[in-house]
Amino acid sequence: MKGKYKIAGLFGALHGINDFIAGFMLASLSVNSTDIKVNTITFLVYSIIAFGGQLPAGMLVDKTKKLKLLSLFSVACMIVAVSLFYVNIFYAILFSAIASAFIHVCGGAACYISDNKNVTLAGIFTSPGVVGLIIGGIVATTNFSFFYVLIVVLLLLFILMAKTAFPSYKTIKQNTNNSLLQLDQHDFFMLVLIMAIAFRSLIWNVMHAMCFNNTNWLYAIAFSAFAGKLIGAYIADRTDWKKFVFITMFVSAVLLNAGKDYLPVFCIGVALLQSGVPITLLLMQQYLKNSPATAAGLSLGLSIVIAGLPAYTEQFRLIQIHKILLILLSIAFLASNYAVIRLKKPSV
Repeated sequence: MKGKYKIAGLFGALHGINDFIAGFMLASLSVNSTDIKVNTITFLVYSIIAFGGQLPAGMLVDKTKKLKLLSLFSVACMIVAVSLFYVNIFYAILFSAIASAFIHVCGGAACYISDNKNVTLAGIFTSPGVVGLIIGGIVATTNFSFFYVLIVVLLLLFILMAKTAFPSYKTIKQNTNNSLLQLDQHDFFMLVLIMAIAFRSLIWNVMHAMCFNNTNWLYAIAFSAFAGKLIGAYIADRTDWKKFVFITMFVSAVLLNAGKDYLPVFCIGVALLQSGVPITLLLMQQYLKNSPATAAGLSLGLSIVIAGLPAYTEQFRLIQIHKILLILLSIAFLASNYAVIRLKKPSV
């Protein structure tokens, strides 16, 4: 019992540090470099590897079943990234992206294998990420000069991870009809689930863009998202998750549209929006029971890439602050989540 929470806590801490490193380095590049083309390419490369790379990384983890080894590899990449920051920021960001791809799928898989019915574990793992990312980005704009201290912290976590007993893939009951590469009558559910996650992520991107120039609001939405994931996961383990998702998603859509100028209401909306993240992660993993890391890559990686694509178009950037866009996204988000609830799917 205690071991699975230790695993979730360890990966949660590493998730937060990983995203802090990424946020700090990407923001540092933006602050210190005036070459817009290089900055854009660097951000694009990071996104492709850190998020798009999660699917192949997850497949590799599931195929080799070397969960502990590849988890240690991700921490080693973080250490290299922090070290290279003082030498070549582009290569540092590259290693940070590789670390991000593997820490997401390894952490997701480790939590699922520890207890495949426990949403709280997924909440503990996923919640620190957004806090680390936003704080890292904000700190990079200050005179913070102790970034290198993270090397010591990561070395200690590397040693702790090396000494920690990891759950085994052998505990997963194999299902030969569960391969990602095999199509069956339930694939529509997976596609709808990916769409629901993507719409949630797209709304989050719009919310983040709205607060981008206000540090207080950024801190507020970061910790609201953290609390939402953690509390949402805890509640989902103790109630009917379908009703919970339906109610929270509907209320979040209302509050986010009505409270754009009132921080407390806005924060509650963000918390409710993000409360579904651990649930959808576990749903995807229960759908692909044999491949928990691949499922994590789909939920935490591929879906985020899909949601992030519009941000690279000038047309979307021009309309993203308009009220009608948020309303339309909210409708699409609610419709996709309603479809997830209605379709036959694995139980959480």
